[in-house]
Amino acid sequence: MEIKEGMEFEKEFSTTKEHSAKNVGSGDVEVLSTPSLISFIENTAREPLDSSFGNDMVTVGTLINIRHLRASKIGDSVIVKVKLLSMDGNRFTFWAEAFCNGKKIASGIHERTLVKRSEFLNSLKNVKE
Repeated sequence: MEIKEGMEFEKEFSTTKEHSAKNVGSGDVEVLSTPSLISFIENTAREPLDSSFGNDMVTVGTLINIRHLRASKIGDSVIVKVKLLSMDGNRFTFWAEAFCNGKKIASGIHERTLVKRSEFLNSLKNVKE
């Protein structure tokens, strides 16, 4: 598929205990955690991009600015919608929204950058610990 500005993608996620704030360590309650919600958003943007480029090309998340607007119960479904706002070279900027039970639970910007997988992984070998 050819990726173009204005394209929209949507994906539904079922929340489980592994997605809870208590489980991931971001809080002490059994509700959908912000880190899990961000993962849902990244996944929704990543899949169509990564499937559109060659095997050695992948996108990596480089920016996330999301407002988590309301809590969601574990067991609820979350629908994530992303719209490709701009493409600048190897950078893709999305507007993202997430909904649970018909109500918006999050919105904001997510950016991904296209990289060559082998070069990206090789660059980590030169990082001093």
